[in-house]
This record gives sequence, C-alpha cells and structure tokens, in this order.
Amino acid sequence: MKRLGRASWLTIAGLAGLVVIVVLFFMSGESSQAAASRFMNALGKGDVNTLASMSDIPGKSEDEIRRAWEHTTKVAGPHYIFTYKISSNLDANDNTSMVRMMVIRNAERDGAYEEKFELPLVKKDGKWKVEVLGLDRRLYPGLPRE
Repeated sequence: MKRLGRASWLTIAGLAGLVVIVVLFFMSGESSQAAASRFMNALGKGDVNTLASMSDIPGKSEDEIRRAWEHTTKVAGPHYIFTYKISSNLDANDNTSMVRMMVIRNAERDGAYEEKFELPLVKKDGKWKVEVLGLDRRLYPGLPRE
C-alpha cells in the first residue's frame, strides 16, 4: 500500500524527462518559419530595427542595412499594404532554408490576389536571417539592394 505524499521513481523519471524535452525545445531556437513570420510582421509594421537585425546583406553593416530599411519603409512604401500566409518551408540543411508563402500585394485594392513568394533564410550565429538580395523585387517597393 502506498503512502500519501511519496512520489514514485516512475513519477520522478517522468518529470525529469519532461524537463529535458522542454530544455531541448528552447535550446533548439526559432524555426525558419517562425523567423520568416517575424520578418514579414516587421515589414508590415515598418519595424526597421527588427528588419535590420534579421537581414543578411553581404558587405553591409547593420547601420547601413537599417538606413536602407528606413528608406524602404518610410519613403518607397509607407502606405503599401500586404497580407501573407506561410505555406511551407524547405530546409536544405541546418543553416539554410527557403520559406514559401502566399502574399496579397496591394491588399486594399479591388482585384488583389494571392501570389507565391519565397523568403531565403540563412542561419548566422544561431539566428535566422533573411537573405535580402534573394528576395523577389515585387514583394515590397524599394527593397534594399547592394
């Protein structure tokens, strides 16, 4: 007969296993799809700091990237409205991914329709970044370029 208040070894092992799973989940970091969604939300809100920190443009400093995103969001497309839906992703390996999404550009206009776009991502220093030069120029007006 068991006494109340005593935990069995099975219960303790189960709890320890659960703790290990939770720790591994948080150590694995953000998925490429979650990063893509965070990037697209920042683009929709004009969040220049998030866009700059999540952008990979070879040969450009984060300050240069931030200034480019300021121009994109405040000069080229301050009133541009779009909606998006992540449809899938293809992880080529642990450090590269292609996130596919459906985007409605100029969403406020009659006749706007869904179009397929891809967001190329690369993992640098354990964080997903969007390869901005690989973005289709039709995705958003005045995307940063070299």
